[in-house]
Amino acid sequence: MAELTLLQFLVALFMSLGAVCLFIWGVLSGVFEDVEAVKYRAYRAEVPSDE
Repeated sequence: MAELTLLQFLVALFMSLGAVCLFIWGVLSGVFEDVEAVKYRAYRAEVPSDE
């Protein structure tokens, strides 16, 4: 039983470390710089223009 608990702990630890690494990569690469522009691009792609 202790081996299973240790294994579950290690899996959770590596998953959380992976998530932290992805977050740090996103911050350093500038993914979170201008989040509002993505919203407007998606809106313009979905709504036909009036022209």
